[in-house]
Amino acid sequence: MLPTCWYLYLLECTDGSLYTGITVDVERRFLEHLSGKGARYTRSHKPIRLVGLRLFSSRSEVLRAELAIKRLPREKKLAALRSPSFFGKADVHNDSYNTTKRSHHVNKSELIEAISKEADLTKADAERALSATIGAVVKAVAKGDTVTLVGFGTFKSSKRAARIGRNPQTGKELKIAASTVPRFTAGSAFKAAVAGKKAAKKK
Repeated sequence: MLPTCWYLYLLECTDGSLYTGITVDVERRFLEHLSGKGARYTRSHKPIRLVGLRLFSSRSEVLRAELAIKRLPREKKLAALRSPSFFGKADVHNDSYNTTKRSHHVNKSELIEAISKEADLTKADAERALSATIGAVVKAVAKGDTVTLVGFGTFKSSKRAARIGRNPQTGKELKIAASTVPRFTAGSAFKAAVAGKKAAKKK
């Protein structure tokens, strides 16, 4: 029996581009993209995070929505995904969910602007610094190293065991091979800042 719920999702890639896809299992599909098995585009444009998703009641509806989103320029994709009227009442499932409506997601250009102001750098210098930092972390973790930024957090790789999933096109079971995926664990100062508390000082 075919699955009744389909997700339209957007991924942000390391170069700032957005990838649009559909699936019945968002977590599994995201991990496939990370492992290089998700799509041709994400093999050369590595995804770094899920920036939005929306639930549809049928495959035909999500395919129409995917086509509509893909026709838009990058800067309008997220706005369209957030819009309650973009897809039309007939297309969107009543329980549609969008990760972007809970809070504002800072994109790469906004982060570059913030770095530029905080560090008193030109935007070009801030972009180079950010790209170099991300690149260094990705390369280190890809080699199996652990990157620890005290107070901020730790980046490392983790083994994911083989498991059974479902083909998003047919709904049939498929074997998902074991893979190595990146993990991030927030540091104490980061956790405290998010919680609105001051980090405890070490004695």
